[in-house]
Amino acid sequence: MSSDNQQNNYDPLTEEIGALRDHFLPDGFLIEEIETIQQMKDTVSQLDNALLQLAQTSNLSADSLEKVTQEAFRLGDAVGRTGTEALSCIHAAIEAGYSMEDALKVAEEALKMDNISPGISNAEAAISHIKDILDGFGQNASFAPAISDALAGISEAGGTEFHLLAEGASMLAESASMAGISFEEMLGLFVGAYDSLKDFDQVTNGEKALFTTLKTTHSEAQSVYEVLQELHSAWEALDQSSRESFSISSVGEEHHAVFTALMNNWTAVEQAASFASDSFGAADEANSGYLDSISGKTAGLQNQVEKLSAALRESGILDFFLELGTTGVGALSAITDKIGALGTLGALGGGYLGAKGLGQHTCCGTNGCEAQEGAYRHV
Repeated sequence: MSSDNQQNNYDPLTEEIGALRDHFLPDGFLIEEIETIQQMKDTVSQLDNALLQLAQTSNLSADSLEKVTQEAFRLGDAVGRTGTEALSCIHAAIEAGYSMEDALKVAEEALKMDNISPGISNAEAAISHIKDILDGFGQNASFAPAISDALAGISEAGGTEFHLLAEGASMLAESASMAGISFEEMLGLFVGAYDSLKDFDQVTNGEKALFTTLKTTHSEAQSVYEVLQELHSAWEALDQSSRESFSISSVGEEHHAVFTALMNNWTAVEQAASFASDSFGAADEANSGYLDSISGKTAGLQNQVEKLSAALRESGILDFFLELGTTGVGALSAITDKIGALGTLGALGGGYLGAKGLGQHTCCGTNGCEAQEGAYRHV
C-alpha cells in the first residue's frame, strides 16, 4: 500500500495518536491507560454507554450523536475532563430540561465549577445549582458563564468558599429576584451576612424571609437592596444603644440577627457585589489552575486516550486484534505495522510507553536504523 493510500485511509487515527503524543510530559509522567488493547475497548464501552444514555433522552440522530461526541471531546480538552465525563454532564443537563444547545453551555460551566471547587460533589450537583439560579432570575443558559465567573471572582478575591456561594445563590435566587435584587447584589448580601454569622442555614433562611418582609413593608421600592442601602445610611447615624431597637422596628425580632449582621458588615456586601460585577473570565482563570494540576493533566491525557480508543474502534483495528487475542506489546506493534504510523508510535514508544515495554520496534533493516529498547530512530 502506498504512503498516500495509508494517509487517506488512516489520517484521522494518525491524528488522534499524534494528539495523544502531544500530551506527554517531560517529567516522567506515565500512562497506564493503554497497557492493553482490552483496556482501550473498555474505554470505548464507557463512551458507548454515555452515548446510549444521551440517545435515550435526546432523540438525536446517529449523525447528531457523532457531532455531540466530537463536541464532548472538544469540551473535555477545554476544561480538562474526559469525553465520557463531558457526555455524562451533557446528558444530565438535558435531563434537567435543557435543549442540546443550552445543555452544552450549562455542561461547560458545570464542569468548570466541579473542577474549581472540591466542595461541589460532582458536575451534576453544579448543574442543579446553575438551574436553580437561572430559573430563579428568569435567565436562559447564556447567563451560565456569568454565574461561574461571579462565584469564582468573589471566592478568589473575598475568601468565601466557592461551593458555599453556589449553594447560597441556589437557595436565595428566587426570593431575591422577587424582591428586585440582582444576582450580583444577592451574592453580596449572602457574603455580608455569612462572613459575620458563619451559619449557612441561618443566613439563607433568614435572608429569604428578610427579602420577603422588606418587599412587603416597602412595596413602593423597586429593589430591596436599595431599601437596605437606605437603612444602612440610617444605621450609621445611630449610636450602639439605639441600633437594636432600630433593627427590631425595621425588620422585626425574627430577622434581627441577620439584619444586624448585614448592617455591621455592609462594606463586605458592597465589595462582594462589586467583585461579582467585575468578574468576567474569573472562572476560566480559576480553572486554569486545575488544568495545570496533576488531576487536570491526567484527565486531559485520558481524554486523548479516549479519542484514540474511539478512532481505533472506528477503524476496525481494535476488534480485529481482540478477535486474534492480541494485546499489549503485540497489539501495538501490529497496529503500528497496519496503520503505517511508525513515526508517531515510535515517538510514544521512545518516551513513556517505552518505560512500560510498549511500542517496541525491531530494527527495520534499512541503512541508519538503530534499534533501541522500546523505541527506534533513524540516523
